[in-house]
Amino acid sequence: MSTTTAAPQFDVIIVGAGVGGAACAVAFASAHPLRILLVERHAGPGNINRGDSLLPVVTARFSAWGILDQVHAAGARPLTCMQVFHHRAGLLLDAPLPTPGSHAPYLVLPHPDIERVLAEAARATGRVDIRYRAHVHRLVEHDGRVHGVILTDPAGDHTMTARLVIGADGSASALRAALGIPLARASYDHSYFGADLDRPADYADAMRIELHPAGGILVVPGRNHVAVAALIHREDEEKFRRLSFPERLSLIKGRSPLLTGCQAVSDSGHLYQLSRAHAQHYTAAGAVLIGDAIHLINPTAGQGMTMAIEDAAALARHLGPPLVTGAAGATLEPFLRAYEQERWPRNASQIRWSHWMSQFYAFGGSWGDLLRQWVFRFGASAMGRRVQQYLWTRMALGKAVH
Repeated sequence: MSTTTAAPQFDVIIVGAGVGGAACAVAFASAHPLRILLVERHAGPGNINRGDSLLPVVTARFSAWGILDQVHAAGARPLTCMQVFHHRAGLLLDAPLPTPGSHAPYLVLPHPDIERVLAEAARATGRVDIRYRAHVHRLVEHDGRVHGVILTDPAGDHTMTARLVIGADGSASALRAALGIPLARASYDHSYFGADLDRPADYADAMRIELHPAGGILVVPGRNHVAVAALIHREDEEKFRRLSFPERLSLIKGRSPLLTGCQAVSDSGHLYQLSRAHAQHYTAAGAVLIGDAIHLINPTAGQGMTMAIEDAAALARHLGPPLVTGAAGATLEPFLRAYEQERWPRNASQIRWSHWMSQFYAFGGSWGDLLRQWVFRFGASAMGRRVQQYLWTRMALGKAVH
């Protein structure tokens, strides 16, 4: 670490301009007159393909930040129902996705587009300076507290100082490593293969699950296509990796009558390795972390992006007011602790819930296939619909499921 005693150039520096970091910039800048630097090593927004689901708790945040119209304009599609099909038994469940107590919609939008909307909204506030192609390689420290970063961009090395430094730089967070905060990972015995396919002729916009003993497939709508995520068991991964993309696609389409005849939008797909992890602490040396930098979650429940955005909103709510009044250094410590105390138990609950959901969804063999059929058939009953509505409402509103 370097040292400095100069007056800070910014109020907040956010390392990482993905969805979590860009949402954090919007959350601070939309409510507080602060100078914010958003640093990203990639050349621009929209560099990865991950979660597409914007749950009602997130769209309610976007509405409060004044950016929901931009999300709709980017092509977001509303989802109002969940459908579950079995490759032999057909339709098992067709259930609405109401959200009592909230008028916010459930939307889907490709992850790169979400990132672009947030980056544009941050810049439009006039309070956020975004630096792309900027790699942070050291922290600036004084009296044991982080006061900035040293970054390298095409113009050279720069020392940037701030009263608060936030790490939103993902699961391989360099900021977390520099702060010495460990993140021990537990790997899953399955992965997901993601690809975009032509829109099936008989597909209506829905959160749709295609069940098959070899691994289920999640189907979500895009503008003129569908995004699919197929579960691959660990014992099948090595063979799957050796297949060409057309062979992989053929294997996946064989699990679902819906996808028969669908062609890939592009000759590419990605096999995502999965793990779960949760840091014991979110702050150190006056710096703070959000999103994948402090927690990793199985994507089966679709909560990872929601957790990052909720981290960002909570951090801005706790730290924005003291920063506006000029607080700095150790005087920010109580507010950093309040953020951690709010978010840690909620994130821990989501990680547990997503873990158990993933175990149910990935339970292999004929017994797993029969169990899932029974559970989703029960979900179509009167009692099952009440249970399903309870679970969905808590997930959609970002509440813990116990």
